[in-house]
Amino acid sequence: MPTGLLPFAEPELSDADVIRSLALTAQGNDLSFANIYLLREKYVITVAVEGGCLFRHYGGTGRLQGYAFPCGFGDRETALRRLEEDAMLRQRPLMFCLLTEEEKALLEQWRPGQYAFFFDPGNADYLYRRADLAVLPGTVYHRKRNHIARFEKNYPDWYFAPLTPENGADALFVAQGWLEGKEDTDLVHELRAIRKALEYMEELQLCGGIIYARQLPVAMTVASRISPSVADVHYEKCLPTFRDAYPVINRELARSLNCDFVNREEDLNNPGLRQAKESYRPVLRLAKYTAYPYTLC
Repeated sequence: MPTGLLPFAEPELSDADVIRSLALTAQGNDLSFANIYLLREKYVITVAVEGGCLFRHYGGTGRLQGYAFPCGFGDRETALRRLEEDAMLRQRPLMFCLLTEEEKALLEQWRPGQYAFFFDPGNADYLYRRADLAVLPGTVYHRKRNHIARFEKNYPDWYFAPLTPENGADALFVAQGWLEGKEDTDLVHELRAIRKALEYMEELQLCGGIIYARQLPVAMTVASRISPSVADVHYEKCLPTFRDAYPVINRELARSLNCDFVNREEDLNNPGLRQAKESYRPVLRLAKYTAYPYTLC
């Protein structure tokens, strides 16, 4: 077994293929390569690959701190011992973030009685059937269909265009219009990430689309694949005066995707976001736990 420090480094675009190959069964948005790359500065993300496993560390001061559980096709119990060695050599506590239910169970099994686990509902991902978002069937989606009908009536010239490098400036126009008048630091950071995403659209294998009405871009969405069966919606923005376009851009993106499930990410305990995400009737809330050694509790 290798020994010493794990070769952690800031993720680069050249890491995309190997990271995607180790996340083929993932559902969580934290394993989208686009998120790993675009959020590397915000959360001080570093990555390492060894023995068929992907290792991640989050070094910021916000909600994500510590190691993620090793993922991939290598021996994960061996990988856990490598994390323990890495943490010891770096003289930092072996605390974990973004643990799935399965990873939490493995840590409890392999290190019984050593960790306290905490669940924050604001960190749980919302997963939906793509077919439900594309069709909006039944009475539960009645209000969504009403919003769409009102938008289509008010803007009969509307159309959806797939996101491309050629119309990326229109997507940025929508994002900038959405941010106008807002001073939240996180939102300013989000706009910076959107700009970076549109700059490296092809390298990050991003998809998405733009809604046009009255010959103006009024809504945009940016997505990518987490794994072959799950897509991740990174950004979804509308101009403030075209709010009925939200369910339209959501539906049109779902119609354009070829996957089973759509991950619309977490709500961060924001009441408005939570209500919006729950209104689309998720089929799964993907729980994520943090874990602290009892010596730190």
